[in-house]
Amino acid sequence: CGECGKSYATSSNLSRHKQTHRSLDSKMAKKCPTCGKVYVSMPAMAMHLLTHDLKHKCQVCGKAFSRPWLLQGHMRSHTGEKPFGCAHCGKAFADRSNLRAHMQTHSAFKHFKCKRCSKTFALKSYLNKHYESACFKGA
Repeated sequence: CGECGKSYATSSNLSRHKQTHRSLDSKMAKKCPTCGKVYVSMPAMAMHLLTHDLKHKCQVCGKAFSRPWLLQGHMRSHTGEKPFGCAHCGKAFADRSNLRAHMQTHSAFKHFKCKRCSKTFALKSYLNKHYESACFKGA
C-alpha cells in the first residue's frame, strides 16, 4: 500500500485494504439506507447490511443472528461445547478464532512485555488481561 506500507499477497486484498484509507465524506463512501451509518468500502457495507436482517434466532435466549453459522457458534455458549482443540497443549475453544489467538501463545515471538514483571505475551490483548490480573492488583 502506497499510503501505509502494508503488504498483501494478492492484488484484490490490496485493493480491499486501500478502501480503508478513504474518507467517510468521500464520494466513494456508502451510506446505509436503513440507519444512515457510512462505510468506506462495499465489503464493510455488505457485512453491516446483514445486521438489519437477523432471521436466525436462538431458541434458548432469543438472541438473533444474520447467519446460521453465527447462531451455531452462539449455541456453544449454552451447551459448553468446545470443538476446537490446540494441537500443542490440548486446550479447547468454542470457536476457531479463539483457538487461532491461543496458538500465538505457543509462538516464539512474544513482543508485548509487562512493565512490572517483564513477562512477555504474543498478543496485546493477553498483556492487557495480565495488567488486570494479580500482577497489578497488589500495586
